[in-house]
Amino acid sequence: MINYDIIAYFIGSNILLYFLIHIPLDILTFKDKREKYKEGSKDYLPWGNQNLIKVITVIASIYFWIFSTLWPIIHILSWDNFILFFNYEIPIIGEAFQYIGMIIIGFGTIIACIGRIARRTQAISWGVPKELTVKLGFRIVRHPLYASYCYYFLGIPLAMMNYLLLPLILGIIGYYYTTKYEEKILVEEFGDEYIAYQKKVGMFIPFIGRYREKKPAKEKNGGSGEI
Repeated sequence: MINYDIIAYFIGSNILLYFLIHIPLDILTFKDKREKYKEGSKDYLPWGNQNLIKVITVIASIYFWIFSTLWPIIHILSWDNFILFFNYEIPIIGEAFQYIGMIIIGFGTIIACIGRIARRTQAISWGVPKELTVKLGFRIVRHPLYASYCYYFLGIPLAMMNYLLLPLILGIIGYYYTTKYEEKILVEEFGDEYIAYQKKVGMFIPFIGRYREKKPAKEKNGGSGEI
């Protein structure tokens, strides 16, 4: 098994980098939205019947942030015996899984940061964007921030080998359905431009999950289905 001091420093450094990139840009985004609200703009994301999905994603995200922010600190202080009590081991391949988990976490941080830089003060969760962002992290996956959460939700349980973190995996389901819902709105907003983008870039994983148009169903008698 990998020394948990190494994992603590690795997770802590990834979270610190995330904060250094995101917090200044989030402050600018908040100020921008506040100014637009004062001017009378009331753009918002129509969530419809997505309340359960919102609950799943919010709970998983809060759980992730509490753990990933506090655990590295309390581990260095040796106050995490209760948490480490729930660790488990997988014979032979367990350490390999931990390294894979750390790679997944690192990749999640990279796309989260360069994706956040690309979208500047835009965020669909704060309102439907007025222009489509396809630079930097958005060239790797269509939803860098949501993808990074999914990578964290998978990578941290693998790296930690801890039963308490397995519920994070449910958050991947929440973010998947959140993304599918938001993409319907983006298609309505940007039309063929967004569909073309979906065809080129994967949703959460590079080159995987690209949009494929359904071929017309053939007639039972062997016809082409064309009129």
